[in-house]
Amino acid sequence: MATEEVCYTREAALEMAIDMESKSFEVYKKGYLKVKDKLGKDLLKDLALDELKHRYILEKAFFEETVALHDAGYATSPSMNLTMMLEEKPLTESSTDQEIMIYSIHEEKRAFDFYTGMASQCGDAPMGEMYKSLAKDEENHLSRLEELYESVYMAEM
Repeated sequence: MATEEVCYTREAALEMAIDMESKSFEVYKKGYLKVKDKLGKDLLKDLALDELKHRYILEKAFFEETVALHDAGYATSPSMNLTMMLEEKPLTESSTDQEIMIYSIHEEKRAFDFYTGMASQCGDAPMGEMYKSLAKDEENHLSRLEELYESVYMAEM
């Protein structure tokens, strides 16, 4: 998917980000309730809770309040680019654990791309740092999902 050069207003960008975080939370919450694999279930729970934190940061920023952002302390490994190899399918009631993980990988890639784009558009503006930090968090989420996918599903191949 090609990224598009678009200039959003501050409020529009924040609204889009808040909506994206809300949708991601719902995806991970539903996945958590459905996935049987303990490692996958635990990871989806962690990601859902992180998305709630992100939404809180964005909602506070909407009202021009700053929230202290800090490095999560996770080392991020380079992406395996699984989104290029794994076909994303809409989630249904009959989605398998593997399909939920694939969808989640794509979800994180979309969030990472969005925040990276917003950070570059904002440059050195205060919002730019917030978007850079959120992009780093999403990159970490992507890395964790890819590592889990590789250890559980690619090991079976």
